[in-house]
Amino acid sequence: MTVRFSVTIRQVRDDGSEAPLEEELAAALAAPADQFAGLAAWAAEESRYLDHGEREKVIAEDGRELQRRLLQAAFDIDAACEERAEGVTSAAGIRHGIVEDGHGRGVTSVFGPVRVTRKAYRNRREPNLYPADARQVLPGDPYSLGMRSLAAFHLAAGGFGQAQEVIEARTGVTVGRAQLAGLAEDLAAWTDDFYRERSRDAEEDEQPDSDVIMMQGDGKGIAMRPEHRRNAGKEDGTRPGIKKMAEIVAVADFTPSVREPEDIAAPPARRKAHPGPEARDKWVSASVTESIEDMIGSAFDEADRRDPERVRQRVFLVDGNKQQITAIEDHARDRGLKVPVLIDYIHVSGYLGKAAAALHPRRPRRRRPVGRRAAAPRPARPRESRRRHPRLRRRENPREPPHPPPRPHRHGQGRHLPGEQPRAHAL
Repeated sequence: MTVRFSVTIRQVRDDGSEAPLEEELAAALAAPADQFAGLAAWAAEESRYLDHGEREKVIAEDGRELQRRLLQAAFDIDAACEERAEGVTSAAGIRHGIVEDGHGRGVTSVFGPVRVTRKAYRNRREPNLYPADARQVLPGDPYSLGMRSLAAFHLAAGGFGQAQEVIEARTGVTVGRAQLAGLAEDLAAWTDDFYRERSRDAEEDEQPDSDVIMMQGDGKGIAMRPEHRRNAGKEDGTRPGIKKMAEIVAVADFTPSVREPEDIAAPPARRKAHPGPEARDKWVSASVTESIEDMIGSAFDEADRRDPERVRQRVFLVDGNKQQITAIEDHARDRGLKVPVLIDYIHVSGYLGKAAAALHPRRPRRRRPVGRRAAAPRPARPRESRRRHPRLRRRENPREPPHPPPRPHRHGQGRHLPGEQPRAHAL
């Protein structure tokens, strides 16, 4: 039995009557319609002979191709409907009056490569202008915004190699290491604008006076390139300084929530019943060149932007760095504010545990589980039987001899048969 599946796309008017599509629209939607028809026919016939894992693989590959053709059809429809714009001028004020159709460029999307065709507005003294690229927010390089978002997510979680593998597995597109490094550099340049846009909604009239402005500061060691490392030319063979500390500050709005100490290190059910505060409109800034005092000052400036009247409570969270605490006290004194400083006890307790293990390395005491591990019962371990002598073990196969064959003696021990005499080692 052969199953055939066909897709017909027709235009429906406002009165309910149907009409055939226009020629450009029908040509653009023909490829995704054929792909969908083939996938539906495969599901009705050939998929019966495959297991669920093979079905998932086929649907993932053919489904990605269907999505790619749909995206290509959308770009083709835009190219067919693009109208000529009048008065197109460059940033220098030079008019581009010559218009040519059919100028294409490649775009690497999360579904695969597609081709974008649009009108080009030309002038012999300047490069061509493409207003359609601005309307569709197409970047200068071939990688789409979806690919950039995917690269940013996986680069933040791992290295370049891992990001390459995940992107190729999810999209079927192979991104080179140099191209991925260029994407990371381009994305890093937009970090300030990204957080500035996120914190733009944190205005004075939208935030109640009872909300708390939480500021946070921390340091992070960053591996530097060889030409930027300190003490790189020591003659005593000591390890050069390959890392440099970067200061990171963050500002966010919180709605206070009353909780007890038992609600923090508690099972999930209790934490759900007594939830903690959630950060809103987070703003983050980091620098390797700026000092700790300057970065702490930028956090106070962001808090002043959110609360110019300084009526809301402000709290600063640090991990115990004395230089950070001194800078916080200086900035608070200069602004006439009383800012409580909270020290991250869990962060500090980790260093205390490492110090205790270094001072008492012989018999480290077993740490008591805290939080989720304390709530979950420890699984019962099967009781291990004593190890018996090989000759006294119970035989699993009755046909085996009652005792295993004796092991050969080591060289120089016991007796050997004439055909098993060990060879003398060469001097």
